[in-house]
Amino acid sequence: MQNVLKNARDIKQLIQKVGQKMAPAQALPQLQESDERGTLQSKRILVVDADDSVRIAAHNLLERYGCIVETAHDGGEAVNMVRSGMAIDAHYDVIISDIRLPDFSGYQLMLRLQQLIEPVPLVLMTGYGYDPGHSIVNARQAGLPSYAILYKPFRLDQLLDVVGKVIKAPGIVPQA
Repeated sequence: MQNVLKNARDIKQLIQKVGQKMAPAQALPQLQESDERGTLQSKRILVVDADDSVRIAAHNLLERYGCIVETAHDGGEAVNMVRSGMAIDAHYDVIISDIRLPDFSGYQLMLRLQQLIEPVPLVLMTGYGYDPGHSIVNARQAGLPSYAILYKPFRLDQLLDVVGKVIKAPGIVPQA
């Protein structure tokens, strides 16, 4: 299954490269190698959200900047994807998750991921700052950096900035 996904991504990237050569310059995304956004090229990103529109939007936006993006509907699926990626030495550079998933909270996902990988390159998303289970507060107390929070609806520049910071940083540092 992982090989099929990899082959499909490779084919899609090849098609995009050919398309970029054929498209007029103004239709290309503003990607400059000197810009820090160039660091997003070929980074593996996992987007975890029950909302199809959020997953699709994040997927499409990040893919425009050369990221390899995969999505999961819930935390259990995300944990399985991280585990299977580890089996083939394909880690995620950033994991973006909603704080309210169908099976558990963003904080609970963070705790499960910490059992598999260290540090956890996690970004938590929330709509309008609403956090009924205090997932963000708990995650921050457990070491989630303050810059690793994304408020929905997010703008492209916000998404790219947060992802870029998490890629450059070590991830969640457990609090002693």
